[in-house]
Amino acid sequence: MPKYNDTRSGVSLDVDGVDFTPEELVAMVLSHAKDITTAFGAPNVRDCVMTVPSFYTQHERQALLDAAELADLNVLGLIDENAAAALHYGIDRVDEKPVTILFYNMGGSSLEVSVVRYHSYETKDKISKKKKAVGSFEVLGKGWDATLGGKAFDARLVAFLASEFNKNPVMEGKDIRDVPRAMAKLRIQANKIKHVLSANTDFPVFVDGLYKDTGLSTHINRSTFEQLTHELLERSVKPIGDALEAANLTLSDIDQVELIGGGMRIPKVQEMIKSYLGEDVELGRHINSDEAMALGAAFHGANVSTAFRVRQVGMTDVNPFEIGIELHELDEVESSGGFASYFGFGKKKEEEKESTDEEERWEKSAVMFKSFGKVGVKKTIAFSHDKDVHCSVNYNSEDKNLPANTEESIVRFKITGVSSFVNDMKGKDLGKPKISLQFELTPSGITNLIKAEAVLEETVVVQEEVEVEEEEKEGEDTSEEKEEIATDESVAPDTEKNETEEAKKEEKKKKKVMVDKVRKLLMDNQHAYIQSEY
Repeated sequence: MPKYNDTRSGVSLDVDGVDFTPEELVAMVLSHAKDITTAFGAPNVRDCVMTVPSFYTQHERQALLDAAELADLNVLGLIDENAAAALHYGIDRVDEKPVTILFYNMGGSSLEVSVVRYHSYETKDKISKKKKAVGSFEVLGKGWDATLGGKAFDARLVAFLASEFNKNPVMEGKDIRDVPRAMAKLRIQANKIKHVLSANTDFPVFVDGLYKDTGLSTHINRSTFEQLTHELLERSVKPIGDALEAANLTLSDIDQVELIGGGMRIPKVQEMIKSYLGEDVELGRHINSDEAMALGAAFHGANVSTAFRVRQVGMTDVNPFEIGIELHELDEVESSGGFASYFGFGKKKEEEKESTDEEERWEKSAVMFKSFGKVGVKKTIAFSHDKDVHCSVNYNSEDKNLPANTEESIVRFKITGVSSFVNDMKGKDLGKPKISLQFELTPSGITNLIKAEAVLEETVVVQEEVEVEEEEKEGEDTSEEKEEIATDESVAPDTEKNETEEAKKEEKKKKKVMVDKVRKLLMDNQHAYIQSEY
């Protein structure tokens, strides 16, 4: 049964007295997948690409990476499920004009909608060096319902079947929902009913030996099914509007609609989509609904791996959540990194903290990555400060796209070495150093602080040797020389006299002198670094 694990500050599953974390359970599934792959003739499985839902935050993505590490897998990248399907769909596309496609993906547990624009660009072939057109696509917007999928429809049918069986006298006022084995049978039957009603209008239901050798016998038609799932069907079109809003587009901007995922096979779902988009819109089913995402992920893995050479396809995905940072000073004990900071020793007394003037507290905040901004980008924030800094990377709590109850804090860093750098330069009176923090939002949707440095600028005067023309001495009389030139019989006419004067000028001596020049020196803090991540 699930319970709270104090060690990891999170949920764990107790199986026969042994606690398993979610990461360990997922690692078991991944290990089983490795065994299946090996059985089909692919030994030594090591590298992989994993798909994730559009609404996964960094917490879920990092947990998945940790699970892969436990399973001894090297994750080449995480890719959005719809982006993987769009990549598979765009392998052979080279569109001269931009084409905007809406991908509607109702899977087993969630509904995801993405607006994708296909286009092309010219590049040089690495071998032939000739220009060629390359297909590319970019995700413009996303929308989702994290709890609306095939299982939600199954749950409504299970509730209906349970209520029907509870009317049986054998129950004697009990609830079949309290019998795990019977409920497992009903869930299997509900899934079968959903599949059959996708192609038929009526289905007789019989479950043998459900409880105390008594079976369930009833029938259900498509109309009843649609009544039971009316609320779910109403929710099935809202993510379309959310995706269009995020992409800043309207229905008229959509050129094509593609349906993927098993849930879209429900006739009423297709009817709801048609009604929302317009009756003249064709619902495309040009790619394999169940395998498109896996095939796209495999192609992405071949692209990022150095072991394969495959067709070049450009891909740009977006991060739907706004990410910001908060900065404040570290206490002396915290910045020292000693054990005292972890056990509370050496910290300021509460009364001292309360007496601190709010205006004197140094803190800064900024938005690093806006919602629905591109992934695979780096951004730098610069500020002036003379002490070690604590950096917290957070989600914006007011972001309407952020899933409910998401932990706002993503990751925290201690930037140390700044105080010691300032102390080393104290005698030069250079002021506060300029601190630069560089962040990266990776293509896998993981935010990291990849670089931290502090720089001081010092203006110095240096002497440099330069070459200048030697000037004539002040008061020097050259009239005698001029007179001799004028009375010299060997001198030619005026033209020769002018040439002689020009030659005299060219013969002026040049000398080298030392001059003062102002230079600015940048002193980098070589020992400023990211001390810890927690």
